[in-house]
Amino acid sequence: MFYRNFIMGLTHCDRLRLTVEMHGTYQSQITGGSDMTQTQEKPFRRLIGVFPKKYLLLTGVFISIVYATITVTFGYLLKVLIDAAAEGDRGPFFLVLQVSIGLLIANALLIYFRTRTLGGYTENGLALLRAQYSERITYLTFDTVQNIHSGELLSRGTNDMNRIRNFTFNVIPKLIEAPLTALLALLVLLYLSWQLTLFAFVMIPVLIIGSTLLIKPIGPISKKVQEKLGHINTVVTDFIKGVEVSKAYNLETRLEDKNTRFVEESVSSGKQLALRRGVLGAFSSGFSIIPFITTFVFGGYLVIEGRMTLGSLLAFINLLNFLTWPLTQMSTLIGDAKRDLASANRVFEIIDQPLERSDGDDFPIDTTQPVVAFKDVSFSYPGDQNPVIKQLNFSIKHGESVAFVGPSGGGKSTVTKLLMGYYDTYEGAINVFGHDLRSWSLKALREKLALVSQDTFLFPESIHENIQNGLVEADESMVMAAAKKANAHDFIMAFNDGYQTSLNELGNSLSGGQKQRLSIARAIIKNAPILLLDEATSALDTESEAIIQETLDTLLKDKTSIIIAHRLSTIKNVHKIFVIASGAIVESGTHDTLLAQNGVYTRLYLKQSQLEEGDAHDEIIDF
Repeated sequence: MFYRNFIMGLTHCDRLRLTVEMHGTYQSQITGGSDMTQTQEKPFRRLIGVFPKKYLLLTGVFISIVYATITVTFGYLLKVLIDAAAEGDRGPFFLVLQVSIGLLIANALLIYFRTRTLGGYTENGLALLRAQYSERITYLTFDTVQNIHSGELLSRGTNDMNRIRNFTFNVIPKLIEAPLTALLALLVLLYLSWQLTLFAFVMIPVLIIGSTLLIKPIGPISKKVQEKLGHINTVVTDFIKGVEVSKAYNLETRLEDKNTRFVEESVSSGKQLALRRGVLGAFSSGFSIIPFITTFVFGGYLVIEGRMTLGSLLAFINLLNFLTWPLTQMSTLIGDAKRDLASANRVFEIIDQPLERSDGDDFPIDTTQPVVAFKDVSFSYPGDQNPVIKQLNFSIKHGESVAFVGPSGGGKSTVTKLLMGYYDTYEGAINVFGHDLRSWSLKALREKLALVSQDTFLFPESIHENIQNGLVEADESMVMAAAKKANAHDFIMAFNDGYQTSLNELGNSLSGGQKQRLSIARAIIKNAPILLLDEATSALDTESEAIIQETLDTLLKDKTSIIIAHRLSTIKNVHKIFVIASGAIVESGTHDTLLAQNGVYTRLYLKQSQLEEGDAHDEIIDF
């Protein structure tokens, strides 16, 4: 089965072409008449199909075949060498000795070239597979990324990739070499003495059947081990990302206990795997000795009777090792293959996840049309039957600033997520500059949007690069100008390295206000026509909020902006306020008109004002 799949996999490569373009677009194209999806393919065929430079693999396989042939040839030359020595025939003795030395040198060279060849094949293939894996993660749907823990993704991209390396570099050549060596050794054994061969073969069927039965559970257990390692990575990643919360709430012990539990589960699964492999190894080794014992007894009898030479017997015993050793190793090799292919399957499970759509157009900006219009929009998050927003209707004109206020979970942030194109399973219609959102290219759509959120994320790179992420072609002067508009220039220059100051993963070397100003600078340099502010000041203190609000007032000029706000004092000057609760707009108007209505907004505003006067400025209001 392995060899049939191996050949089919090489043939299948002509139909499966997976490339990563230079500018980062992951493409998968299957041609030909097959309707088989990638998910349905066996991981071995899939792996061979993905890895490039298949001539290197074929070269490695060919070298393994030659190596196995030379190995068995050594065994037969032992017969000629010993018989020549026993008979005092110096000519054949020295000739065989010279040939043996030549073959020994050839074997050393073959091992060297096989290592280089399969090493090149493996590293080239892993480079492409890692690129595809990274690209797939980059273009996964928002919902998919939300539902897969980063630690699990990390485990599949590291631990499982290493298992794939072991499979292509070590396991494949051994799976070729071991059975071929056994087959060639069997042919020579039959040539030397078919009677002795049949006698030695009594226990070999038991060895093969027993090994086959013991191999079966290894694949599932190996996959379980890799999954447990993924859980361990998840806990470690959680601690790193939430280090501040972990320390503030003394969660080290709790997280350590959680990590210990997963480690113990991993160790338990690992012990199960080790037990299976141990039993398999003991069974194989134990039964492999029996053919040698029977051969010594019966072979010695044949030599005494003159029906077999001493050289033939010693060569037979040596070649019998070339037969039994591969057979005992095959069970281990197949177990390793199952374990490694289980890892490959885990990698392909991520690669097979649905991507964000890549269709759509880039439409020109038409300021005569509403910039954003929601028409009877209803939406439920995947897996949740309860709609977050229901029959939502509103429109925003060019240059208008609007705000959404209301309780947590009311659907405010969902509006921005839908507008960013994170989800397209909504009912109704969302238009952007007069065109249906689903007809927009997501890349083009997001170029029209600049997001400043409460949870500011800064990449582990320099301040300059973090601001430049808003516009990758921006030069140093543009980055500095954006920082100045965001009131960030002064504190940046206070660092020894200025704009080249390197940040850690979460930007914890900066205060909350400083991180937010860098986020705003990133939005400023992007210069998008639509600005999304998702609770951009809710996590800041009063002083930082005042600075950020001043910065935002500058940013909002000549922009169409959508503001998600908890603090009503920050939205008094917007053109329109939508009060949203339970997924529906319950009130709308300006700050003054809403206060005059003496409704929900009025009660919310008065309650928040009272709390602010009572030094409870940071409390989040609900109703």
